[in-house]
Amino acid sequence: MKKITVVFSCVLMFSNFLISTTLEERINNLSKTEMQSIVEFLGDDLLEGRAPGARGGNLAELYIRSLFKFMNLDPAFTNGYLQPFKLKGFILKELSVNAAGIDLTYPEDVVGSFPREETQFQLEAGAIFVGFGIATPLWNWDDFKNVDVKNKIIIARVNDPGMFIPGIFEGKVLTYFGRWMYHVEEAARRGAAGILLIHTDESAGYDWNVVKNSWSGEEPYLEADLNNNLKLRAWIKESCLRKILESRKINLDKLYEKSLKRSFKPIDLGFTIKVKGKNSFRDLTNNNVVAIIPGQSEKKIVISAHIDHLGMSAGKDGTNIYNGAIDNGSAVAAMMLTAKILKEFQKDLYYTVVVLACNAEESGLLGTKYFVRNTPAPDRANIIADINFEATPVWGKTSDFMAIGGQFSTLEDMLKIILEKEGLTYSYFSLVNQGFFYRSDQFPFARYNIPAIWISAGENDDSGEKKYTRFWKTDYHSVRDDFDPQWELEGMKQTVKMTLLLIDHLNKTKEIPRWKSKLIFPLEKMMNDE
Repeated sequence: MKKITVVFSCVLMFSNFLISTTLEERINNLSKTEMQSIVEFLGDDLLEGRAPGARGGNLAELYIRSLFKFMNLDPAFTNGYLQPFKLKGFILKELSVNAAGIDLTYPEDVVGSFPREETQFQLEAGAIFVGFGIATPLWNWDDFKNVDVKNKIIIARVNDPGMFIPGIFEGKVLTYFGRWMYHVEEAARRGAAGILLIHTDESAGYDWNVVKNSWSGEEPYLEADLNNNLKLRAWIKESCLRKILESRKINLDKLYEKSLKRSFKPIDLGFTIKVKGKNSFRDLTNNNVVAIIPGQSEKKIVISAHIDHLGMSAGKDGTNIYNGAIDNGSAVAAMMLTAKILKEFQKDLYYTVVVLACNAEESGLLGTKYFVRNTPAPDRANIIADINFEATPVWGKTSDFMAIGGQFSTLEDMLKIILEKEGLTYSYFSLVNQGFFYRSDQFPFARYNIPAIWISAGENDDSGEKKYTRFWKTDYHSVRDDFDPQWELEGMKQTVKMTLLLIDHLNKTKEIPRWKSKLIFPLEKMMNDE
């Protein structure tokens, strides 16, 4: 990718030279240059993939802070725009896994993290199959049945039983309990020494390369999330697990069959798993970058987008930078332009708007989790909604529009009214089996009882090629996610427009969004509420 010769030239392009008297006029005057400049900078090689705590990640923070100043947005904190939070970062240098006498190759057969401050580590523990490893009264499902898995390495399926049995959980729609993150959290709660998640393209919703790319670099963790016994957090290819089990005359398909019954209990597999390797680790501080646009009310709407991506990988031929131009440069651009226009029309704001450029999303929504968890309870109670931007479409206009997670709250109803006036249809993401609501930054808000959506132009772009759908299947979390000056950016413009119209609707009606359907995920209690 061609380097940008003047680092902050895009800041100059960010200026709006058209004087607009109404919100509608301003939206229509949104220029391609305004939209393009931010994505181009964030997706440049100069930022080295924007990994948290790395040079490129620090540059991204500085850039967003500069834009907030440029737009004359108020700092969210008494000491400025930055909300620092500490992480512990771990990089696997070597990993060897032997299960039932069979060696696995890293990262072709197994990939993961060993988040302990040990330069050389080893772990040996018995293997136990726990089905999906799900225990929740919400679905009357318990895979553990009080079986003690402490100090064991549990082997768990990803996704949830609804993928295979219509009528339970949410069917093909992946729930929170099907996400890999939940399985890891549950393993930690149960005192397991390690977890091996069984990977298939179908159950995970993405191929092994996405797993490798996502787990092969530095893995940052909030220190509070490491106060448990779970040392190994890893994925294993299903084909490799099959080979291991066959050597012990165990049929994996029969294990799968048993795991689909409510009567399932964990099955001791009768062999040990030996793990050893080398680690590097460090303490790092990175920042959420947060601004405020005061309105007439103390009640707040948060708009959010994550600024981090996967950074760089070593030892590969050709490009090794995961630039993340779409994931999530385009979404940051949509958020910043929304904030810029809201600032221009600040006199019309009833609700105060918080602009959250969050960090460490790729490591498990850590920045947003930290922001919500550490917001004092009275201030958190004043947040009426989060509107999140994630991998905003960059191609032509779409005939449809989406709000991932909208089905849970009245934000969906409001948006449908706006879309009908705009001649757009309301659609649901076709990739429902990938659980996107639970893996992007609106979810921590929802976990703390705040109605939240991810808002986006839809999949039916005017080319007829469904480019957004294709992005998730081919370029997501790959080195191909590069900036392209040929992008029309009309999908981004639509996303900005519908977000502004939704916020305008909330301001004019003074309506407070509410949950409207059964929540199929557990709510959390904030540490500072106790």
